Amino acid sequence: MAVSESLSVGLLRGPGAYRPRTPWPPLRAFLATFLIVGASIVGVVLMLGSSTVARMPEAGQLPQGTTQLATLGIWQITTIALTLAASAMFGGRIRDVLALGRPVGAPLVYLRAIALMAALQIGVSIVQYSFFPQDMYADLRPFVRLFGEQWVLALLVVGVGAPLSEELLFRGFLLSALARSRIGFWPGALITTGLWTALHAGYSTVGIAEVFLIGLFFSWLLWRTGSLRVAIFCHALYNSLIVLVLRYVPLPT
Repeated sequence: MAVSESLSVGLLRGPGAYRPRTPWPPLRAFLATFLIVGASIVGVVLMLGSSTVARMPEAGQLPQGTTQLATLGIWQITTIALTLAASAMFGGRIRDVLALGRPVGAPLVYLRAIALMAALQIGVSIVQYSFFPQDMYADLRPFVRLFGEQWVLALLVVGVGAPLSEELLFRGFLLSALARSRIGFWPGALITTGLWTALHAGYSTVGIAEVFLIGLFFSWLLWRTGSLRVAIFCHALYNSLIVLVLRYVPLPT
């Protein structure tokens, strides 16, 4: 068996392993998702206006990017906490609602997912380089100095906090409710991926398309493996590699 074929076994064959197990109806889950996002934003505002933050050094005395990353980190921690709390409501079990059980095909499924993600990224990069060369690095350049000078904090916030908060809320909590409804998994995946992509507003058109595509890939990993763990792992690896590339590899001008 060829290496590429062996890596795909368990991900490209057989029925999907995902089974939504949530007590949340779709409309309530939608409302709860927006409330969680809104409450997290309020939490950030309150934290930034607190006396503790007021006693911190002035922004000009901190390394560049510290305030932005810390603010994002506060939002992520609040989002994770509220998502876990919501998943435990109405008699739900966090592990079941968020699909945090052992994935089908573990542990090799992680290597297979990485191989497929790499193939997807190579394909996307080829398309970008062939048809949109001027936009290929447009969305990364604003982060060069931020991730370069604060790359350890960026790894924690972008490489760990972002995958956990975003996957748990969108492809864990919300998607489980939509997949359990009459619309089913894939229409629900399109909706949740669209909402997740909206968090990246400000990217170029090509960048938005790439985010949406990788979001669908993470949804597909959930559907195939039955576990959000693989999507979280690949999301974390994807984001962490971006931080490290911006830290050590100069982008073309």
